[in-house]
Amino acid sequence: MDIKTLCNQVDLQAEIKNKVLAFAEHFDFTLIEKQLNSFLIYENMEKSRKELQTILGTDHDRIKMLACMLKASADAWEIYQEKGICDEIYFSTMKCYTRFIDETYQRTGRLYFDRDWWTTRQAGCHLFRIGTLEYEMNRHGNETDIELHIPSDADFSPSAVDRSLKNAGTFFRKYYPETGHAKYCCHSWLLDSQLRKMLTAESNIIRFQNRFTIYDAGEADPEFVEWVFPKNAADQTDYAAFPEDTSLRRNMKKHLLSGGIIRSSCGMLKTAP
Repeated sequence: MDIKTLCNQVDLQAEIKNKVLAFAEHFDFTLIEKQLNSFLIYENMEKSRKELQTILGTDHDRIKMLACMLKASADAWEIYQEKGICDEIYFSTMKCYTRFIDETYQRTGRLYFDRDWWTTRQAGCHLFRIGTLEYEMNRHGNETDIELHIPSDADFSPSAVDRSLKNAGTFFRKYYPETGHAKYCCHSWLLDSQLRKMLTAESNIIRFQNRFTIYDAGEADPEFVEWVFPKNAADQTDYAAFPEDTSLRRNMKKHLLSGGIIRSSCGMLKTAP
C-alpha cells in the first residue's frame, strides 16, 4: 500500500490530498522510519509522535504530520495482510483521517489536520473500526482492555451496535487471542447518568448506557460540546448561544445554564461479546 492509494481509497479531501502527495514526493521517509515503527508499540506512541514533531519542524496545517501518519498507516496494511484481516476493516479504520478533517472543517471552516495525537492508534494497529464502533487495545502492563469509541458518523441504533459488538468479539478472538479475557470498557460523556433525565428510555443513548456497569462517574469534561454543539466548540462556555433544535440539545442547554456539568463517565460492558 502506498500513500496515494490510501488517500484515494479513503476519499481524502482533494485539497488536502494534493498537499500531502506534494510533500511525500520529495520527503525521505527513511529519516523517520524509527518513529513510525515505534507507533506499533503502544507505550511508545506518544514519545515517537513528539520526536516526529521535532524532526518535521514548522508544519503549516500539519500536512507533514498527516503525510507521516498516512505513511505509517499505509505500511500497516502489510500487518493486516499477514494476519488475514479484511480490507473492509482496514479502510473503515483508516477513513478516520477523512472524518477528522471534515469534523475540523465543521468547527472552524478550514481544512487542516489536528488529530495526530490520536491517529497513532490507527497507524500502530491498536485501534480498529468494526462496523459502527471503534475498538482500541489499551495495553497497560501485562493487561489489555478493549476500549470502545463512538465515531461521529456512527449508526447508534441498538441493532447496529449489536452487530458491531458481535463482530468485534469474533475479530479479537481470531486475530488477537491474547485479549480473550479483556474487559470491554468505554469512557465517554455518553455514559453520564444525568442524560437519563434529558432523554427518554427508548433513546439510543440511554439504550447504549444500559449495556454498561458504570464504575466511575467521572469529572466535568467539555468534550461533549464538540459532539453535541460542534459549531459552538470555539467558545465552550457560552451556553446561551447553544442551539435548542433537538431534545438533547434543549435539555442539555437548560442543564448547563442552571449550573450543571456534563461528565465523562467510565463503564464496563456487562457482557463481553
